[in-house]
This record gives sequence, C-alpha cells and structure tokens, in this order.
Amino acid sequence: MDTKTLKTNLERDLLSLGYKLYDVTYSKKDNVLSVIIDKSMDLKEVEELSNKVSSIMDMYDEDYDEYLLDVCSVGIERPIRNEEELKEAVGSYIYVKTKEIKTDGDFLSYEDGVMTLSIKDKNIKKELKIKYQDVSFVRYACKF
Repeated sequence: MDTKTLKTNLERDLLSLGYKLYDVTYSKKDNVLSVIIDKSMDLKEVEELSNKVSSIMDMYDEDYDEYLLDVCSVGIERPIRNEEELKEAVGSYIYVKTKEIKTDGDFLSYEDGVMTLSIKDKNIKKELKIKYQDVSFVRYACKF
C-alpha cells in the first residue's frame, strides 16, 4: 500500500471536510490502515468520519488489499515531530527528553534553535533553555 500517495489524497479530502490529517500508517503485519486526525473527537464523530474515510478510499481506483480501517484522534499527548510543529506548540505544556534531561514545563519560546521552558524544580520555578538539536523526543503533556 502506497501510504505517501494515500496520505496526500486523504489530506486534501479531509481538509475539505474540516479535518486536519496528522498521519497515515499501514501495518502490513496486522493489515491495519490507521488514519490519524489532529482533532479531539467523540465516539460518534469518529464513527461518522470513519464512514467518510471509507467512502473516500472507495473512490480511488488503486487495488488496495483488504485492510482494517482505524480512524482515530492523535491524542492529547501527541508527539511534536518537527520544528514547524514545535513553533506551533509555543505556549503549550510539553514534555522534553534529551540525553541528560527528562522534564515537562510551560513552553515559553523557541528562537534560534533554542527552546525555553518554565519548569518547577523542588517547587521553585526556573527557566530552562534546551537546544533543539539535543532533543531526542518532545510531545504535548497534561498538566495536573
């Protein structure tokens, strides 16, 4: 299954329906096509969107093998995959992992490849600067 072409087509079609596509993955082992949407959805909306995606898939003449369609939301703690998404995350609460640090905090700014976070260290608020090139993983986080 050519997920790159499929992703391009679905991205366009879903955008016209008011949805932003986060990703499309295909597990050959499980034969599951996952269409991941960048929006919070309730169960009814997921069901309706699943039917729409299924109809969209039927429109393409590609000879897709049988697969199980999984339409879902990316979730509240979605990974931040690149600098563009990182810039969009400024002002959010995030989790950052480097070789030396694993922390979460308020994402204050991103300038010249440096992330600035407001964190709590033993109940003392501190600003932490992290070079993006040192980050091995970053995602949105829940604040309790």
